[in-house]
Amino acid sequence: MLRSVFLRRTANALCHPTTVSIRGVNSRAYVESVGTLKADLKKAMLAKDDFKKTTIRGLLSGIKNKEIDSQGKSLDEFALHDLYSKLIAQRTESIKQFEQNNRPELIDRERKEAELIQRYLSQLPVASKDEVDGQILTLLQELQKTEPSLQLKEVFGKVDWKSAPMEWKASAAMIRASIASQYKKVF
Repeated sequence: MLRSVFLRRTANALCHPTTVSIRGVNSRAYVESVGTLKADLKKAMLAKDDFKKTTIRGLLSGIKNKEIDSQGKSLDEFALHDLYSKLIAQRTESIKQFEQNNRPELIDRERKEAELIQRYLSQLPVASKDEVDGQILTLLQELQKTEPSLQLKEVFGKVDWKSAPMEWKASAAMIRASIASQYKKVF
């Protein structure tokens, strides 16, 4: 009886396979960065470095959440850059709160975490904020020469969003933020 139930289930599975979701193909830099994090986590565990271990686990957890949220879309180094930048901004905000509440031991820990995350951020093959701002400023100055009364939303329409992130080595969010901040200086 048990064997016949097993055989029916196996035959049913062969005739009606379940759909398998295929994850998107992540960029090479993304895969290498995650691999570096995992290798550093292993080193921190072997060295019994609790600070690095918990910080790297937090980074890997954030990456895993990002992968889940992306619902199978491929991720790249720009997604990691946005995530790391967000985590550094959170640490900076926490430092301000701890300074207001006079908590020096927590300030020190948050600073160390921000420095560690910054180290991983600097390893990514992504343009810095200053480099992106320089490129955006040049673009806006050229647009201002040809069309002096251009509105901000029209500037966003002039950018080729498919090629600009790869060409400038920056995420679309970073480019948008730079355009918004640089627009006021030029127009």
